[in-house]
Amino acid sequence: MPIEGQIKELGLFELLQLISLAEKKGILTITTEETVKPYLLYFEKGNLVSIEISQRLKKEMIKRGFLNEEEVIKIEDEEFVKYLIEKEVLPLSTFRSIYIQAATDVLYSLFLLKNGHFVFEDVDFEIPEYLVLNMKIENIIMEAARRIDEISKMEEILPNTDIVLEVSMDLVEKKQVDLSPMDWKLLSLINGNLTISDLINKVGDKFAVMKSLYGMVMAGIITEKKIPINEMVKEIEPSKDKFLEKMNFIRRLWNKGEYDEGVKELINLKEIYPENPLISYNLGYFYLAKGNYKEAISEWNSFLVLSSEEKRKEEIRELLDLIEKINKNIINWEVLIE
Repeated sequence: MPIEGQIKELGLFELLQLISLAEKKGILTITTEETVKPYLLYFEKGNLVSIEISQRLKKEMIKRGFLNEEEVIKIEDEEFVKYLIEKEVLPLSTFRSIYIQAATDVLYSLFLLKNGHFVFEDVDFEIPEYLVLNMKIENIIMEAARRIDEISKMEEILPNTDIVLEVSMDLVEKKQVDLSPMDWKLLSLINGNLTISDLINKVGDKFAVMKSLYGMVMAGIITEKKIPINEMVKEIEPSKDKFLEKMNFIRRLWNKGEYDEGVKELINLKEIYPENPLISYNLGYFYLAKGNYKEAISEWNSFLVLSSEEKRKEEIRELLDLIEKINKNIINWEVLIE
């Protein structure tokens, strides 16, 4: 009989303890509103033996230059790992190293979930040797508890992942700064526009990102970006909970490729907040994804009028020049007869 329920009622700590004590063999499926596909965790004799992370591995292969986006799109998630191994896209030892690190990052991120649905089923399965983890539940729980405790301390200094960070001007005055590779990686990404959530999404390991940011904030290397009041009112005017929830929902539509639905949601939002430049900014991208060049041009022109954020405006001006050329070519093109 499956074990099934809500994470808010039975947390992952308690659930893993149950699986461990009963020395279960089976598959734990975890679904959340934020994820397109569920997480699959494989257990044998109460130990975690593998995690299905094909989508994460696709991102890793692109990021590390082993495959490009066009190649990755053609391969189904279920066949991706098999493809990597059979085609010898990378050495097996390198794949193992990447897989173990990515699986560990995903695993510990699951302990931070506050909502979601889980099902554990007693089923047989076979795991290829190159996907075997064999992690003892007791060790997982202890490490997860340590990470959560540290993250709670970090969140006292960085309470909101929507905070935008920038490099402190004091950094140039520091003669010797001892930074880790993660610190340098984050510094290369921090440009005064990305939020903490954006940085976590780009790097993939929340614990490592938060730990690095926490250290750099405490050391005065980075600081929260101070937004002028008049800009804050204009750019982030609808900072109410409902607006943020709606924008997060629209982000998920983008990630799923549901561009028609995203356009509808943004148009409805624009009726409520007609002078918010972020809506026109995002709507332009949704129209572009649909191939609606005229509409994209119109929305981005509105963004240029409404926004006072120069970096984004420069980005949009470059895109507008390119799109207007493409649109002109489409209008002037004639069908070739011979």
